[in-house]
Amino acid sequence: MTRWAARWPLALDGFLAVLACAATVLPLTADEPDCDCVVTPWAFVTAAGMTLPLTFRRRAPFLVNLAIAPFALAFGFNGWPSPLVPIGPLVALHAVAAYARVWQSLVCLATSLLAVPLMFVTRPYDSEPFEAFNLTLVVFVAWLAGVLTRSQRAVLQQYRRRVVAERARRRAEAARAVAEERNLIAREMHDLLGHSVGVMVVLAEGGAAATEGATAGGTQAFDLIARTGRETLADLRRLLGTVRAGDDEELRPLPTTADIPKLVDTMRQAGVDVTLDMPQPRVVAGAAGLAAFRIVQESLTNALKHAPGRPVAVDVRDGAEELTIEVRNPVPAGAGRAELGHGLRGMLERAASVGAALSYGAEGGTWTVRLKLGR
Repeated sequence: MTRWAARWPLALDGFLAVLACAATVLPLTADEPDCDCVVTPWAFVTAAGMTLPLTFRRRAPFLVNLAIAPFALAFGFNGWPSPLVPIGPLVALHAVAAYARVWQSLVCLATSLLAVPLMFVTRPYDSEPFEAFNLTLVVFVAWLAGVLTRSQRAVLQQYRRRVVAERARRRAEAARAVAEERNLIAREMHDLLGHSVGVMVVLAEGGAAATEGATAGGTQAFDLIARTGRETLADLRRLLGTVRAGDDEELRPLPTTADIPKLVDTMRQAGVDVTLDMPQPRVVAGAAGLAAFRIVQESLTNALKHAPGRPVAVDVRDGAEELTIEVRNPVPAGAGRAELGHGLRGMLERAASVGAALSYGAEGGTWTVRLKLGR
């Protein structure tokens, strides 16, 4: 019923108007009217005039009151038999208080309060004083009920706006979370493949050269290629495992700053001249440790790609307030200005995600990447 009323409000109001008309006309058909008045056909026309316009009580409440008012006054002045209360005028007054402007509501209330005593004075037969008081009280209660309906509608509309705003906020947060997850996956894929595949390429080149003269050297080089490939696959499985929910496979622990020496050893075995200065600093785990490890990994990969054959220095210093990591390598001759590619952008995003400070650039012919992690 509620859904039907919300979908067809005009039809519902028309049905209620017909019921109000029937209830008003019914006393006029009594064999012995409860008054000394004469019921004429105009009484039925007047009863219809002060009830049927209620069909439009929500669309045009003020106009409905203006249309009903003369019929209601004529009905009351003639003193024709009526229901216990004037249904049509009261419903119209409630509607104008609930759906019209405030000044229109006040005008209708004042008019109704003035019309009640005037109607009882001009009736062709005597009435009790309490009848006028009771009807005046009923008129005010009908108007007050309309005011309460207006307040409830305002609260409901505000609640609906909040629900719509909350849904929009949740959709925006979901979209932002998806975008952040995509950026995270893209960054991880870049770091994993960029480093590991870069090392595999260097090892493959070294293996090809080694097989020309020494079989043992070639075997060792290709063994390193296989091991690096297996580690890459394991990292990819771990990365995809964080995305898939409900996967019971045991995942390998995330890298931390404690894994930096192992990373440097891998680069050395690939033929890169890397020195590490790391006098037993504290182990940084979690998101900060992973960010530090990936930044060092990306810096070494960039040095391998853009400055092949040049020495690389990795320094890790644990100060009183922060942990500082530097990766340095000579700038190749003829190198242009560094552009903000996926690698540098990924390092900046990683540093920002854990509240660290990252700087990079050429300093006196040396390319330096510096990361500072607070305690």
